[in-house]
Amino acid sequence: MAAPESSDHLDLEDAPLAVPLAAGNVSSKLAALQTLSAKLIYLHDDRLLYDEMVASLQKIIGCDFCALYTCEEACGVLKLRACHGFAENLVGTELSLDEGSSSQAQAVLEEYLICVPDLAGSGQEGCLDPELRSQLVIPILSKRGPAGVIEVGSRRTDAFSSQDIQLASMLVDQMAFSLENIQLLEELTATRDAVIQGMALLAESRDAHIGGHLNRICAYSRHLSQKLMRLPRFKPEVDEHFVETITRSAALHDIGKVGIPDHILLKPGKLTPEEYETMKTHSDIGAALLSELIHDHGAFYMLKMGAEVAGGHHERWDGTGYPQGLRAEQIPLSARIVAICDVYDAMTSRRVYKEAMDHQEAYSYIVERPGSQFDPHLVEIFKSMAGDLLLIRQRYPD
Repeated sequence: MAAPESSDHLDLEDAPLAVPLAAGNVSSKLAALQTLSAKLIYLHDDRLLYDEMVASLQKIIGCDFCALYTCEEACGVLKLRACHGFAENLVGTELSLDEGSSSQAQAVLEEYLICVPDLAGSGQEGCLDPELRSQLVIPILSKRGPAGVIEVGSRRTDAFSSQDIQLASMLVDQMAFSLENIQLLEELTATRDAVIQGMALLAESRDAHIGGHLNRICAYSRHLSQKLMRLPRFKPEVDEHFVETITRSAALHDIGKVGIPDHILLKPGKLTPEEYETMKTHSDIGAALLSELIHDHGAFYMLKMGAEVAGGHHERWDGTGYPQGLRAEQIPLSARIVAICDVYDAMTSRRVYKEAMDHQEAYSYIVERPGSQFDPHLVEIFKSMAGDLLLIRQRYPD
């Protein structure tokens, strides 16, 4: 694919290693470079790292616009992860890699730096701001291939000198290793989550009601915890990380049922007192199973919360629950959230031993038990979820 006539198409391998800093405040540029180097090593939060890369580049190069896109190969798109100078609400914008009509896609597909000195009449797509006049797009190349692109822009035409281009290329090379590590970590996290989700599905399949149960429990827990984020009482514990984690870890609440014999787990009638005591052990079994994984593989937040949920979702606010008889805020918040969601879904779902209740009956059961079975603060939030509960059940039917 040929570069547009109005752009300079440069091979990254031609850029020298030693580059003088561009004109401007040299000391502040050096300070920004040192800060970037340090944060590339120590920052592990991908969102913070993306933003730091963009902010540092903008300061060092002295440009009006700077943006970072990552390659989302599964979707065939470039995704905007961070930007400075451009409108912040553009983060999340996607550019297709299929046609390569944008300079960002072209830089990735051909693994070349692209410089467009004058965007007027160039026919380039993917411009994020109408004031953008000249553009420099540099692919971020890792050992595994293109990881994304950095876009540097100016309101002036022909804004980037050869020194600017060489400096920007050097900085992007420095960033490539950090971005590759982020992508590897994301892949490992996705694989780990898939394995754990598979464990949860295995437990549910033995209980003969796999249907939409796990999806509903996760969706109810997500919705309830999102509402908690707005309340001072639950800060700082409930943040976006908490919400994302409980959305996945809620699926592990009944994982201990893998240790319950079939003749009890699948019994169509009422359990005897002895059988009920055996059934109750699924909480301890689940917590022990996940605690063993934590011991062997590390205290991942999802596993830690999963162990809390598995062990505590049958505890009661008044201390009369099981397995430990915890009361009030002795019960982990994640378990108190899942307790409400699990009871609602269990009551509104058909099982081998019962028919499903209607929504109103299950809803009334929960809102009538604040301070006894359920956390009264969570029940207040649950009261506002009636319509959402019905929508979630429609989305994930049995």
